[in-house]
Amino acid sequence: MRSMRWTSKILLGVMLVAPAGLAAQATIGEFRLTGLAGGAFRPGNSDSPPDFPPPGAGGLAGISASLSFVHDAFSLGPEAMVLRGTHRRMYELGGVARLQAVRGKVKPFILVGAGWYSWDRKMVQSFDPAAGAVWTADRTSFTGNVGGGVMIGTGRTAVVLEVRGHKSLDHDEFFGSRDMLSIAGGGRVSW
Repeated sequence: MRSMRWTSKILLGVMLVAPAGLAAQATIGEFRLTGLAGGAFRPGNSDSPPDFPPPGAGGLAGISASLSFVHDAFSLGPEAMVLRGTHRRMYELGGVARLQAVRGKVKPFILVGAGWYSWDRKMVQSFDPAAGAVWTADRTSFTGNVGGGVMIGTGRTAVVLEVRGHKSLDHDEFFGSRDMLSIAGGGRVSW
């Protein structure tokens, strides 16, 4: 009977201490989902012939998702973006690293990322102008991005706002570069 009481006390102690230990655990991962608005610039330094003009500047909107592993103020992981506009589309699959500047309810951060960006655009095919404008693959390039933002929240959830500049890292003399500025807002869940 005495051993039963000791066992009960030990189990009760473990039950009382375990949740406190779990609450103090460090964050090890996060998921971010944001809505994006972007402005794609007209490619510069393109030697395209007149019947194949480079795409003009245009607005895009879409969604971005990232899953990151977290260590202290540093996070790193894969991300994907899909942006669509009236005359242009962009798909990205890559990775992003973020460094949080401070702790607290409002947490500014900087970021750097890179990945494969695939650009499509609407254009009239010169061999069949009667078909009208159709979506065509424009360019796929390795692209880098840098920016910063702020997370607002405490605990395991936060609101996220960020701004990024995206720049093609491989310039093509014929097609030019594909560059964009984006603004995003959404949420973050961590564990």
